[in-house]
Amino acid sequence: MKKHLFLTGSIGCGKSTAITVALGEKITQCGGFLTRRYREPHLHFTLESPDGNVKKTFLDFASGKPEVDLAVFSESYLRGEILILDEIGGIELLNPKFSAALETVLCSDIPILGVIKGEGPAGALIEKLGLTEEYHLAAGKLRQQLRNDPNTLVYECTQYDENALLLARQWVEENFHG
Repeated sequence: MKKHLFLTGSIGCGKSTAITVALGEKITQCGGFLTRRYREPHLHFTLESPDGNVKKTFLDFASGKPEVDLAVFSESYLRGEILILDEIGGIELLNPKFSAALETVLCSDIPILGVIKGEGPAGALIEKLGLTEEYHLAAGKLRQQLRNDPNTLVYECTQYDENALLLARQWVEENFHG
């Protein structure tokens, strides 16, 4: 198994679920973040620390139009001996400090289990939020970097993909000792 495992695929196919199920209680030992979508009391997205102690909204539709807070994407989320990055390849790429720290951590020896936004979902994000070509280029560069990295496996998930869960469990077994 490679040092970094990233799952990608359509929205709702079970990528994040595979990661959280594979990690189980070990998730609290990880650095990084989990991206969560909430529909109540209105649609909004948060970054949450794996230990559950930090939860910050970065995309909020309370006013009917998207309100983005790129400052939520802090380099502090990219610290730890093992990282969960669920998910990358979204609007966080427009935060220069976070983007630079992400690149550094991706080139490090820190084991990473994550989700990378696919091209389809990224295209929908561009349209919905009216993002610039800058975002499109950054997302494409990140996907290419991960696919070309010999220490990274990018696995394309299908709906409720048992192989994604098996890969995530194998990654957990190899990166958590004891």
